[in-house]
Amino acid sequence: MFKIFKLKSYLPYGVYKTIFDIDYKNLFNQNKRYILIDLDNTIIPYDVSIPNQEHVQFFEELINIGFKVVIISNNKSERVGNFAATLKVPYVSSAAKPLKRGYKKAFKILNIKDTSLVIAIGDQLMTDVLGGSRVNIDTILVKAIKKKSEKWYTKINRHMERITLNRIKKKYPEVYNKIMKLED
Repeated sequence: MFKIFKLKSYLPYGVYKTIFDIDYKNLFNQNKRYILIDLDNTIIPYDVSIPNQEHVQFFEELINIGFKVVIISNNKSERVGNFAATLKVPYVSSAAKPLKRGYKKAFKILNIKDTSLVIAIGDQLMTDVLGGSRVNIDTILVKAIKKKSEKWYTKINRHMERITLNRIKKKYPEVYNKIMKLED
């Protein structure tokens, strides 16, 4: 898998501690109009299932700025759907990131024709960043909220992520340093 995709496919457009640290007005000014955002360990940890008031306000703010938002997750429909319904936003579950099909489904939901208008946000290089790269959208990497509650398959991705980060360190040290600051 490491040699299948070019190393640039794993490079995020931006790196932030949390979804709340991103300057969304600036993204809107950069002509981004759609946000595809991961659920687990990006918005909430795996052991939380419903949004709190901070999440409700966050999604309201995104919509007030002018964004159209879709939650895109590899998790099951029941979990993702219940969370999205509370926030009144569409969702794609069982997205199979980094495969393209979940992203294409999100594009269809939002009627997206121009992928330069889209930004994806997630906590994993191996699913969120790579998946976004595969459909030609910019991605923002955030720090995982709570790694201890991750599923076994996510822990495998984290191992592959460490190997990929070592490759990034050699060729793109400035990006590597930004990513590693997330762990501080």
